[in-house]
Amino acid sequence: MLHNKSNRRTPSSKTNNKHTAHGPPHNKTRSSVPAEDRIDEIWRTGRELGLPDAAIHNVFNSVFTESKEKDAIKTDSNGNESFEEERGGVIYKFMCYLKNMVKFVMSVIIVCVIVFVIISLHNPTRKLVTRNIQDMIYPVMSTLRIFTLPLLTRFPHLSHWYSEECLVRNMYFDQPHIDCAPCSENSEPIKTSSLDHFNDMYYNNGKTVIVTDSLQQKMSWTDLTKNLDIHREVEVGAWKYFSKLEGFASAVDQVVKGRLLNDTHIEWKIDRLETLHIVRQVFPRLYFIPKETEVALHRFVFIDGPESDSYPLPLTEFANVVLIQGQGKSTLSLLPSPHCQGTCNSVTVTLDATHALFFNWIYWRPVRVGGGCISTLAMSSFY
Repeated sequence: MLHNKSNRRTPSSKTNNKHTAHGPPHNKTRSSVPAEDRIDEIWRTGRELGLPDAAIHNVFNSVFTESKEKDAIKTDSNGNESFEEERGGVIYKFMCYLKNMVKFVMSVIIVCVIVFVIISLHNPTRKLVTRNIQDMIYPVMSTLRIFTLPLLTRFPHLSHWYSEECLVRNMYFDQPHIDCAPCSENSEPIKTSSLDHFNDMYYNNGKTVIVTDSLQQKMSWTDLTKNLDIHREVEVGAWKYFSKLEGFASAVDQVVKGRLLNDTHIEWKIDRLETLHIVRQVFPRLYFIPKETEVALHRFVFIDGPESDSYPLPLTEFANVVLIQGQGKSTLSLLPSPHCQGTCNSVTVTLDATHALFFNWIYWRPVRVGGGCISTLAMSSFY
């Protein structure tokens, strides 16, 4: 009996030794075994272990579920890696673009600073740039204005800002080193007509000139008001009325009806394009103003009764100023500017209808002191 048992165990022992030495044979050839045989082998093993069929089914279901979860995790991992790679590429490109833009902006700033320092500190360079840039300012600004007109058409509410000559005023601005010699040598105005050589004789030299043929005919304040909505001008703040004899509202109604009180003074600032188009028809561009220069969009019209009080005229956008007497007569006192008060003397000028007075407010500050009749005075400026 012992011999038989030994004989039974010997093959098993050899088999086990063989498996131990060389490993399980099914591990070596597992990929070549059909899936059906492998499933049958699992069923046999489960039954040999005494497992019921339901437990074996659960094992199969657990294996399949775990396999699906691993495949899903692997797919998500690959997708996340692709997304991270794509996002990393976009961020890298954006950072490169931002870096190049910063380099470009810094280069432009550095170049501008260097040019500004050279122009500011090197006097010959400053004179050269100033002399050659003058003829470019007006064409460039005119072209820029043409390009901005569609923007105003698209956004009409911007016209209020567009019409302002200055959004933020610098109260500390001053013009140092002003040479007051032009107004100290000969301050009396020059009266002339048919002015053909304005550039050579009077432009930017500080002299005052009265041009007697600036208008072809007289222009009264009713020529302006009959084509304009005065109440609209009052609403936008362009119309300022001064009178001691009547209230503001009733006085404006009188002006609309074509009546003017004796002490009336109206200061009319024209900065709306709609109004400017009508004013240009009554007070066109004067013939002696150089064609290559720019005439300011902002203008003033002063309407005065025979007994209106004296008042100073405001500063214009440009320093070269023309006062056009459309109707009546005005007596003006040209006072020296603050820089020239110790050098120049005041001058009294009388303007008759159709006359124009040219002066530069760098040297002179005008004050209307009277006229004795109804007066319509327009003021414009050019570069």
